[in-house]
Amino acid sequence: MNNAARRILVSLFALIFTAICGMMGCASKKNLSFEKPEKKSESFLNEKLSENEFHFETLSFRSSVKSQLNGEKTNCKAIVRIRKDSAIWVMITVIGKPVATLIISRDTVKFQNKIKKEYFIGSVDYMTKLTDLDLSYSNFQDVLTGNAIGYSEQTTYDTRSDSAFYLICSPNYRKISKAIQLGAKSKIIYLYRFWLDAESYKMNRQIVNNLSDTTSIEAGYSQYLEIEGQLFPKKHKIVMTSTKDTGVIELGLSKIKINEKLTYPFRISEKYTRIE
Repeated sequence: MNNAARRILVSLFALIFTAICGMMGCASKKNLSFEKPEKKSESFLNEKLSENEFHFETLSFRSSVKSQLNGEKTNCKAIVRIRKDSAIWVMITVIGKPVATLIISRDTVKFQNKIKKEYFIGSVDYMTKLTDLDLSYSNFQDVLTGNAIGYSEQTTYDTRSDSAFYLICSPNYRKISKAIQLGAKSKIIYLYRFWLDAESYKMNRQIVNNLSDTTSIEAGYSQYLEIEGQLFPKKHKIVMTSTKDTGVIELGLSKIKINEKLTYPFRISEKYTRIE
């Protein structure tokens, strides 16, 4: 794959990490609380995190995107369509003109560069190789929906009040600092930290560290909307640290719809050249 195509594909992957999902309906803005939270039990906070998980079958939205990757700043628009646990479809536009399309499923990545008239089809594992981050379809979907990345009810999580938020983390909070200091020498590979708003119990921030290679994903959420009794972030900032670079992307949503019938067009012209 040539450098130009690679930069576009990396930008598309970064975009997917920074999409923010919501629901169509009458919405009102709701600011998150910043008062010091009272103490809550571990079981209570874990239950609240599970209760606030975003449930959907299909999602679609438009988004403005500001990114800084590999020292380059980019502004563009995007149309995103998602079928839960199945496919994420993204079309990038510049000045209203489609320039690239990406589809990610659980096992395949499909990408076409409409400017260069090139396309790529390969294993979903290519995302990990390309970005130097330990990625999976589930990781993408969790960040897109504002759900906790890799959260499992079978895992034991430590909880506590942390500044103005509740912190849910794995492993135990006292082990995290030591593990970070040891880095790749630590016996612990992954660190999971989720900060919940003290009033709404929605995700305010989450960080997942892979200590084996010092990579990490950090997502911050703000300007939540109350939609049909649930809260969803309108603004999203993502920081991805790989072994080679740190990328920052900011995104804002509009025209959000849920559970409507969607199409995921990906027609490859005979004039396009396949790239490896």
